[in-house]
Amino acid sequence: MKGLIYKDFVMLRKQLTTYLVFLIVYGGFCIAGVFPTSILVALVAAVGLTVPLSSVATDDATHWDRYAVSTPVSRRGIVAGKYLFAVLVILLGAVVTAVLMLLFWSFGMADASLEELLSMVAACIFLTLLLNAVTLPFLLKYGAEKARMISMVLFVSIFGGSILVGGLISRGLELPRFPDWVLLSGPILLAVFCVAAYLVSYLISLDIYRKKEF
Repeated sequence: MKGLIYKDFVMLRKQLTTYLVFLIVYGGFCIAGVFPTSILVALVAAVGLTVPLSSVATDDATHWDRYAVSTPVSRRGIVAGKYLFAVLVILLGAVVTAVLMLLFWSFGMADASLEELLSMVAACIFLTLLLNAVTLPFLLKYGAEKARMISMVLFVSIFGGSILVGGLISRGLELPRFPDWVLLSGPILLAVFCVAAYLVSYLISLDIYRKKEF
């Protein structure tokens, strides 16, 4: 399985390098005041969704799956490799973003407190896991081309909705107040829910892949 993950990193190294440069460039835009710091979090989510999609698209184009299932690598290992690869990409993007935000905060260039900045990064990790939990079974069942639209709709709906709600709040929209215990336990509940959804998604994908014919 380590070899499968390494294969994905090697195949997509140019794309990953490009995304890394994008993060750094947009970090510069944040320093210049062109974009808010939160744009980096949105970029991590975009990378976390598009890179697994590109990985499956590359496998489809090269008919890698047909070769892989004929080797001693089990179908469980192939599916687990895709899921672990997605997690590693998300964590890599989140670490780079967290470092950039820490630098912004250290030099007084951040538009939020350090706690808020790191909370945004953590929330991005778990929400991107949740998005991948939805899209990965479709990717493994239908391939990248058919599942691409699902990923785009999810991304636009969630982040477009977040921007819309944020705009409404800035214009005076009042959200209902939640009890203190909900606010305190909310991040933990979100993390547990997203991780559980990811594990359930893995089991669903494993069942799909076991029945898939090549």
